[in-house]
Amino acid sequence: MNFLALRRQTLTRNLKAAGADAALVTASVNVTYLTGFTGDSSYLVLTPKAAVLVTDPRYEAQVLEECPDVGRDGAVDLHVRPHNRTTPEAAAEVLTKAGARAVAVEASRLTVAELEGLRGLAPKAEWVPVKGLVEALRAVKDPSEVEHIRAAVKVAERGFRMFAATLREADTEKDMADALDGWLRRAGSRGSPFPPIVAVGDRGARPHAVPSPDRPLGEGSKLLVDWGAETAGGYKADITRTLKSPFLPTPSRRNKFERAGYELEEVYAVVLAAQDAALATIRAGVPAREVDAAARQVIDGSKFAGCFTHGLGHGIGLEVHEAPRVRENSDDVLEAGMVITVEPGIYIPGEDGGPGWGGVRIEDDVLVTRDGHTRLTTLSRDLSVAGGGS
Repeated sequence: MNFLALRRQTLTRNLKAAGADAALVTASVNVTYLTGFTGDSSYLVLTPKAAVLVTDPRYEAQVLEECPDVGRDGAVDLHVRPHNRTTPEAAAEVLTKAGARAVAVEASRLTVAELEGLRGLAPKAEWVPVKGLVEALRAVKDPSEVEHIRAAVKVAERGFRMFAATLREADTEKDMADALDGWLRRAGSRGSPFPPIVAVGDRGARPHAVPSPDRPLGEGSKLLVDWGAETAGGYKADITRTLKSPFLPTPSRRNKFERAGYELEEVYAVVLAAQDAALATIRAGVPAREVDAAARQVIDGSKFAGCFTHGLGHGIGLEVHEAPRVRENSDDVLEAGMVITVEPGIYIPGEDGGPGWGGVRIEDDVLVTRDGHTRLTTLSRDLSVAGGGS
């Protein structure tokens, strides 16, 4: 089945409801979704009669490699602009030649300056800003996308296993983040789709901790790692695990860098129960906020009430964060085919400038099905021990 063609056909059918007879897709990620082309500086023009990919000579060979519909029975026409013309200029020429009168553009992707520039290039056209023009389609994955995400998850897990087996006591957070990026590439990723979060000890209380060059693994009793991978087609994985360090610091060093008072196993058990509660609610037709509420109820019903400080999750696909939003103020409703993260956490910072205890987060990538869910992540959720290198 040609899923790329189906996506373009669906978008074309939706144009009438948006009050437009053509669409100009300018966001690179959305061009990828509709054509398979993973480069940048290229636009897609869609009308009821044609689809035209506007690019430049640098990408001509790449387009022919990545886009099976280009040149095939006219499914997607290729317009290669000369070096002395800009992409907006070339796209405006294509739209004018097609006789487009009302052109839908991506309201959340174009800047005001870019929109004003387009108006100047095609003054006879009406430019119609539409929010979520392509993103609404991307929220529900087709079978080919699910397989791409499965592949990204496998790569992320393979790279993480190699990373976890080679950790050393003297490795700093930055050392570990750099090493993880390398292992992910060796495992087959195009690179890290976002900078890995590697947090030792009390620094795990920062959900988006920036890896420090001054905090070695040996100065904490636990390690929080949030990482991902990206397939050649641009699809992402996003996973978090919290590990017990085999290099436990002495009590004096722990008191310096990591507040005592809670057992890691105790905190971890609450977070795992929260994730299980959320997973049990997932199925098509369930409001996303109810999934968040199921996890939050477990944590807020424990001694760690108020320590879950972010939304439960988000959609994942060509972008790390995309629709739907899985949080308590979300209006989204789950549909079969959505792929979401489920990532409850407990974060215990310091008091009065003293060291904090740290944090625990468990994150998995999950496919929503009609009657439930499928967990795409296969890594164990048992509290594991990090390290093994000398």
